[in-house]
Amino acid sequence: MRLTRWTTDSMPVSYCQYYLQGDDFLVEYDDADTIGRIHAGNGLAAGGPEHLTVLSGTHTGEITLTTEQLQDAPPPPGDEWETAVDVSICSTSGALWLAQWGGDVVPDAGNFAISGAGWYRVRVQTRGRDAGRGPEASDVPDAPASVEEHCLTIWPAPPAPDLVHRAADAIARACYDPTDPPALPIDPDDPTAVLIPHEYADEPVDLREPVKLVLSADAVGGEHLGG
Repeated sequence: MRLTRWTTDSMPVSYCQYYLQGDDFLVEYDDADTIGRIHAGNGLAAGGPEHLTVLSGTHTGEITLTTEQLQDAPPPPGDEWETAVDVSICSTSGALWLAQWGGDVVPDAGNFAISGAGWYRVRVQTRGRDAGRGPEASDVPDAPASVEEHCLTIWPAPPAPDLVHRAADAIARACYDPTDPPALPIDPDDPTAVLIPHEYADEPVDLREPVKLVLSADAVGGEHLGG
C-alpha cells in the first residue's frame, strides 16, 4: 500500500471547521448546506464536489492533524479513535487542498487528488473533540498545545453512502442517528450541487461567513457548539 503521510500539531481551526477544497470550489460549487448536513448526519464531516468540511470540537485554536494519501482503502479504524466516518467527494479540477477557515491553503500537505479528477473516499478519525470544546489551551496553565487529534485519509474509490464506523464523542452522539439512512454523495452533475441556497439565508453565500451549529444542551454537557 503506497502511503504519503503529513502531520502537524498546529493545524488552525476556526468556528469548529477546517476543509479540503478544490480549484473549482466557489467558482463552480458551493458548500452552503454542508454544516447543516453534518448536523443532520454523521456529526463529523460532509462534502460535495470540490469540498469537504470537517467539524472539530475546538472552536478557535489548533488541533493535531495527520493526513494520509493512499492508492487503496485502509484497514478498519483502530480502537484509539473515538469517532470515525467515511464519506465520498468528487474532484472536478484534479486538485484538493487542505484549507483553513477563510480559504488559506496548507500547501505542505500536498494535493489530495492523487489520481487527478474523479471520486475519492475520505476517512475522518478523531479523538479529543469533547476536550477541545473545553477551555482553550492558552487559558489553562501547563496544558498541551492541542488536546484534539484528527486523522484524514483519502484514496480513489467509487462514490458510496456515508459509513459511520464509530460515533462515540458527545458531538457525534448528539447528531448521529443510526436508524436514519446514510447520507449519499453529491454528484457534480446534480444541479443542486451548484450554488446551493444557504439554509440560514435567502441568497447563496460563502460559508466563510460564520455559521453557528447549535446542539442540544443536554447532549453536549449543557453548552452550545459554535460559541
